Amino acid sequence: MVLKYQEQQNELPDKVAGRPIDNVYIVGCSGFIYTAPSIVSEETRPPSAALIVSAGATPFRISVKGETLSTRAAVIPPFLARGLCARDAPLVCFHITPSSPRYAGIRALAQGRVALLDRAFFKPLDAQLEALYHGRLAPDQAPAIYEEALAVPFRHLTPRSQPDAREPLIRELLESGRDFTLTDLAKELGTSYFWASRLMSEVFGMSFRDYKSWQKLQRVFHLLHSNLSITEVAHAAGFTDSAHLSRTYQRWFGQPPSYSRNRNNVRVMRCTRPG
Repeated sequence: MVLKYQEQQNELPDKVAGRPIDNVYIVGCSGFIYTAPSIVSEETRPPSAALIVSAGATPFRISVKGETLSTRAAVIPPFLARGLCARDAPLVCFHITPSSPRYAGIRALAQGRVALLDRAFFKPLDAQLEALYHGRLAPDQAPAIYEEALAVPFRHLTPRSQPDAREPLIRELLESGRDFTLTDLAKELGTSYFWASRLMSEVFGMSFRDYKSWQKLQRVFHLLHSNLSITEVAHAAGFTDSAHLSRTYQRWFGQPPSYSRNRNNVRVMRCTRPG
């Protein structure tokens, strides 16, 4: 969130005193919840799909292909180039990563476009959304709220396509922990290198290379708030150097990793299910 980052860096301490900071609830490997009091971002293309819900009465604006949409709730598919303007409009963003079993279903709901939702659909979750926004929700409660919120679009939107039946198998292979190459994937699927590459684009909406970059960023999420330097995090996650990590992170999330790891900017909570 480039402009947001620049604005907050330039603000005087007394101007931001008492202002809510961003919160991140990491919900296993399936996704995360990001809350922010204000976001103004230039065009980004994150690999995660997103359900964005206003935590207040102020609508936010999404800019896509020269069109600006004003809403208080929306589903955005992965890799859709868009700008987001939510200046002083508190948001709760539910991100669905390529590792999530819900990824294909969310893509089908909003394939290639922003799907707008009535904010009233989320009224039963208002108390939980408020708690998430202020960082007051107990981390072990976040996975249940994450699932409840993501169930809402499936009740009110009609899929524009059916998820590909091959998606679970390909995901299982890619998430097996093995260091897969595209050649390995083609062999496992009993197809050619060319068709394995095409399957990745058809099934996940991303290239094999982008999926591997996403897996590296997953490792970054787990290391970013450790005592390692950005360079050490980059190397441990499989990036060439810190500049390579920063370029990828900035391109997908609109802010540098140094902003995300600053505890004065972002509070990070890792969530586990109770019991």
